[in-house]
This record gives sequence, structure tokens and C-alpha cells, in this order.
Amino acid sequence: MIKNIVFDLDGTLANSERLIIDSFQHIYKIFKGHTMEESHIKRTFGETLENVLKEEFNQDYPIVLKEYRRYHNENFESTMKLYPGAVEIIKRLHTHNYTLGIVTSRIRESTDKVLKMYNITKYFKCTITATESEFHKPHPEPLEKCLRELSAQPHETLFVGDTVYDVECARNAGVTPVLVGWSKLASMDSDHRPKYVISNYDDLFSVINDFEK
Repeated sequence: MIKNIVFDLDGTLANSERLIIDSFQHIYKIFKGHTMEESHIKRTFGETLENVLKEEFNQDYPIVLKEYRRYHNENFESTMKLYPGAVEIIKRLHTHNYTLGIVTSRIRESTDKVLKMYNITKYFKCTITATESEFHKPHPEPLEKCLRELSAQPHETLFVGDTVYDVECARNAGVTPVLVGWSKLASMDSDHRPKYVISNYDDLFSVINDFEK
């Protein structure tokens, strides 16, 4: 029986793709003098910002990070959106007494900002960000930490995400991964594609019911 639903944030609940891409293009223009193919930027989705910038900008990392966050924060409220139906499914799951959590590669400050913008902080019993974990997805540490805070068992938990990092993090923690259908991974025939792929949030109830058969 499923009792707990843990969500990734970016690409799963939050439609932050445009803001993230624009923030990266901003720093590529400033520090490298050119823009970058969007496909290259999208391949980094799911990793922590710090790891990506260290790999892309080497010794300039601290300066680049500061400028990325300045631009990102400046455009946050006008660009950061939740996917249609996200607030409704969160409230519906909460009403049905499922315990909810978030495990994200975002830092604490911007994660809290998203949740407060849409007045949904109160629905999540646990929120683990990149700030709270030494290791990050696909390592199981952030999800395992969330499970402990929820007093949740892995076999009673779903982890809903949009990247291979989310799927592997769930598997590494013994949790059932659920992939959102708007993820590129959903159309791939690979070992990374999990059993459960939802085309909309309401499909989560079909996944839950499958465990009760």
C-alpha cells in the first residue's frame, strides 16, 4: 500500500525550464561571449547547479554562480510557474491523507520561494534540497533523508520525477519511481524508463491503485 508521495520540483511540479535556460544563456554570453545550444543545457537538468557550473566554467565558478543566481532571482517571480494541475493534485493527495515530501536539487532559498509563491508549503511534511544533503541525486542520500523525516518505508513510497537522476535515486533508495509523461525520458525505450509513466497528475491514483491489487 502506498502511503507517501515524494516529488521532485523542477520539471515535475515547477515548469522552470525557460527560466533555467535563460539563466544559463545569460552567463554563457557574459563569461564565454556566446550562447549555448539549448539541448546542451537541457542535458544538465537534474544535476546540482554547482556541479554544472564547476564543470562548465572551472576556476570562474564562484563569480559565475553569483551572476547566475542574480539573474535567476531577478526573473524568478515573473517566470517561475507551476504546471497546470500541480496545486490541485497536491491538495487532493493531502485530502486523501497521503504524506507528501519534496526532494530537489535546488537550494533551500529558491525552493522555499517557489512553495511560498503558490502557498503550498504547508502540504509537505518534508522538503530536502541540495542545501541539506552532502550527496545528490542519483545518490539515494537526499531521498533516504526524506524517508526518515517522514517516518516512511521505501516500499510504501512513490518518487515522482522527470529525469534519469530521479529514477535512479528512487531505485537506489528502494523506492518506486514514477516518471512524468512530459519528460524526454518518457519517450525513450531504455533501462532508465520506469514501469510507471503518468501522462497527467491524476494518473498517480491509477499507480496507487495498482499497488492495492
